[in-house]
Amino acid sequence: MSDASDSLFDLSQPDVDDRPTPPPAAAPMMSAAQRAKIRALFGELGVTTARDQFAVVKELTGTTIASVAELTAATAHRLSERLAARVRDADKTRTGNSWDDREEDTWIDRL
Repeated sequence: MSDASDSLFDLSQPDVDDRPTPPPAAAPMMSAAQRAKIRALFGELGVTTARDQFAVVKELTGTTIASVAELTAATAHRLSERLAARVRDADKTRTGNSWDDREEDTWIDRL
């Protein structure tokens, strides 16, 4: 059995800093350019209602928002990349063959 002084969380250690940890800095919010790009991509996909756009944001990023102003720059970047991929994929002709119509490359395709 171990002695209490071996504990990682022993509060009697003299080098423990009692000061509260400041909250992390807020993430930068989406820029006007990112907003315009996302709006254009939604337009190309024909996703025009706010309800549908919020559902797509949640689907593609895992982030639930109630307002566009809640999007961080990082989430907006991820969203615009995934929307652009959908726009590119929308131009593909579907063959009915699930192998040929797959969305992503496999390791075989990358050889």
